[in-house]
Amino acid sequence: MSDPSNGQGGLISPSRSVGMLAANGWGAVSLVAATAVAARALNESDYTQFLVYWSLLFGALQVVTGLQNESTRSVSESVLSSTSDLDHAHARIIAMPLILGGVLALCAFAFGLFWAPHIGVGVLVLAVSALVIVNYGCAFAVGGVLAGRHQWGTLAFLNGLEPTIRLAAMVLVAVLVPSLKAMQLAAALPALAWLTTIIPLRRVRAATSARGDVPLARLLTNGAWSMVAAAASAVLLNAFPAIVRMVLGGNAAGLASLLLGVQLTRAPLMMPLGAFQGIAIAGFVAARRNRLRALVKPFFAVIGLGIVLAIAAALLGPWVMRLVFGAKYVLSGLVLGGLTLAAVSIALLTLSGTATIAVGAHRAFMAGWITGAAATVVLLSVLPLPDAGRVILAVLIGPLIGVMIHLFAIRSRDRAAVTL
Repeated sequence: MSDPSNGQGGLISPSRSVGMLAANGWGAVSLVAATAVAARALNESDYTQFLVYWSLLFGALQVVTGLQNESTRSVSESVLSSTSDLDHAHARIIAMPLILGGVLALCAFAFGLFWAPHIGVGVLVLAVSALVIVNYGCAFAVGGVLAGRHQWGTLAFLNGLEPTIRLAAMVLVAVLVPSLKAMQLAAALPALAWLTTIIPLRRVRAATSARGDVPLARLLTNGAWSMVAAAASAVLLNAFPAIVRMVLGGNAAGLASLLLGVQLTRAPLMMPLGAFQGIAIAGFVAARRNRLRALVKPFFAVIGLGIVLAIAAALLGPWVMRLVFGAKYVLSGLVLGGLTLAAVSIALLTLSGTATIAVGAHRAFMAGWITGAAATVVLLSVLPLPDAGRVILAVLIGPLIGVMIHLFAIRSRDRAAVTL
C-alpha cells in the first residue's frame, strides 16, 4: 500500500479539502448506516441500550479527541519554528495519549464496573472499550501530527478507514449473531483499525515518533486541559443521548426515537466541521493575530448551513427516518428541524474553541466548553417543557454561553499580539 498523501504543498489545496470533506462525510453516512443496521437487528429495548452504550463509548472517545487539538497546535508551532524531531528537550507526541489515555481508560473501567450492568454492558465489552480508549487517543494524536505537518491526504485516509470497518463489522454481526453484546463489540473494535496502517504508510510511522514544541510536563498539562474541555464537549455531543436518558428518565423504549433523532441531527453539521478542525487550528496558529476577525466568515457560514439543514430535516427527516430505521423510530418534522437548528450552537462552540486552542488559551478553551455543557444540562433539567422542547432549547441556548467565553479569550490574545 502506498501513502495516499503526496507532499505538503501549503496549508491545504482545494483537492485535499474535498478529500477531507469526503472522508468525514463518508464517516457521517457510515455512522448513520451503522445505527440503522443495529435498529434492524435488535429489538426496541436492546436497541435503546445499544444507543446508550454507543453514546457513552463515543463520549469517552470524544474526551481523547482533545489530544488531537493539542497535537496539531504543538506540531504546527514546531513546524513554524523549524524545531527538529531530534530536539530531545521536546516530548514525543505519542507519550501524551499513552499516559493520559491510559489514565482515562483505567478510570472508565473502574467506574464502569458499577454502572455497566445497568445498561447491558458485560465485563468483556467494558475491557475492550477501555483498550479502545487508549488506542483512540493514539490515533487522534497521530492525526494531529499529520494535520500539523499539513499531510491532509494521509489524514483523510485514516478518517475514512475506521467508519468503513465499523459498518462492515456491524453488518456482519447483524447477519450472523444479531445480539446486543456482539453489536457493542462490533461498534468498539474497529477503533483499532489505524494500527494496520503503521507498517504500510510511511507518514503514519513518522508521526508516531514526532516531537512537539514543549517538554513532556507541559505537553501533558496542555493535553489534560484539552481532554477536560473535550469531556465537556462529549456531554454536548457523543454522550448527550445518555445524558438525556438519565435526566428525562421515562420508558426506555419510548425514548429511542428522541435519542436517535439527537444523534442524527448533529452529524450533517458536525462531521464536516470536524473534518476541517485540524486545518483551522493550523491556520489560526499561522495567522498569529486578528483571529477574532477571522472567525466572522466561518460563523456566518455555519449559521447559514445550519438553517438550510434544519429546513431539509423538517421537510425530509420523518420520511428518511421511516425509510432507514422503520416506522417505530420516527419524529415529527418540527422536532427534527429544531434539533438540527440547535446543533448550530454546538458547531459555533466547536469553531470558537478551535480558535481558542490555537492561540494557546487552554484554560479559556476548557472554561468555555465546561460552562456551555453545564448550562445545557441545567436547562435540560429545569425547563418546563415536553421532552423534545427541553432538548431543543437546552442545546440551542447553553453552548452560546461558552462561545462568549472563547471570544473574550481570543480578543484578549489578539490585543496582546498587537502590543508585541
